[in-house]
Amino acid sequence: MNRSLHGELMAPYQHTREQGLRVHHLANLGGLLAIAGLDQQPPDLLLGAFLEIAKRLPELSAVRIAEITSAGHAKLDERASAKRAWKSWQRAKDLHAVTLTSSQIARVIAALGATPPSDSAQLPSAMAALLDRSAS
Repeated sequence: MNRSLHGELMAPYQHTREQGLRVHHLANLGGLLAIAGLDQQPPDLLLGAFLEIAKRLPELSAVRIAEITSAGHAKLDERASAKRAWKSWQRAKDLHAVTLTSSQIARVIAALGATPPSDSAQLPSAMAALLDRSAS
């Protein structure tokens, strides 16, 4: 058993395959940040820069977007990391963040024909296991 920051005993955490894919994708995004030479910048500056990029991107012409894309692709090819970055991006596009209450998760479990666990901490993994079984 693991202990929380407050010393309470906790069950060992096991993440779902989807959570693992999301973490992998986010790590790859961090790698892109490092390739761009921005990994030593403070978080508030980085977030501000990303917000600025997000705001300006829709205003760019198709020609300018193609130029920026080409420069990024060339850098990825130079580092031989293009395939990994694209694969991670493609997988991440299939992931969806959904926030549900314990009650909602319990209802999904019941709708799938199972009895929800009484411990609310076990609800997400129980639902994920049921959904994985129903997909196979």
